[in-house]
Amino acid sequence: MGMNDIPATFKLVKFIMVCVTIAVTGLTVWVLKATFDSADEERNTIYVVDSRNTLKLALAEDVSVNRVAEAEAHVKRLHELLFILSPDIEFIKKNVSIAEYLAGTDVKNYCNSLSEKGFYNSLVANGVSTEFLCDSIDVRKSDRYEFKVTLYGKTSMVSSDKIVFKSLVTECYLESCVRDELDPQGFIAQGWRIVREEELGVVERKGYAPEIAQEQESDTTMSNE
Repeated sequence: MGMNDIPATFKLVKFIMVCVTIAVTGLTVWVLKATFDSADEERNTIYVVDSRNTLKLALAEDVSVNRVAEAEAHVKRLHELLFILSPDIEFIKKNVSIAEYLAGTDVKNYCNSLSEKGFYNSLVANGVSTEFLCDSIDVRKSDRYEFKVTLYGKTSMVSSDKIVFKSLVTECYLESCVRDELDPQGFIAQGWRIVREEELGVVERKGYAPEIAQEQESDTTMSNE
């Protein structure tokens, strides 16, 4: 190689280095972009629960659009857990446990108060179940929390001889938390309280005759004697 070839070789090496630098820079930019796109996609991932309580993933173009719907779903589920009860102590314990997981200390205190008053044991002992119907849910932005939610609904207490209907208005605040299988919407209900609960009426159950039941009990007692 002659002296005249050295400048040409240097230019070639310089050109190769520039090309490599550009390629590496481009690759770095692509990797960073892919990473940010992946993070955005993860943030736009929401969880839904199907009819079999199976956790599934659903993608949304903008999670903020779905947060109101998720807030409604969270509050509705919380009330279903609190007010749909059967005369089965294990069923009651499971519902209460999940409800307390989805909310702050206010719900826990409410459930503890009912337990201390013997409400749950009374349901089991007397074969009474309770039902809940959601009429509407009002979700509004809040300064301190993400949302302020007011629920309007009805409850019923079903016993062997009658059904007692009540109106129900509750209020709570929602703050975001990590999503999981028990809390697919990623909310915690804070400051939950019953604003109003009024009796709407009592319906006697058809086919129930107290005097016949008493006669049957009397006949059973006499036969045992």
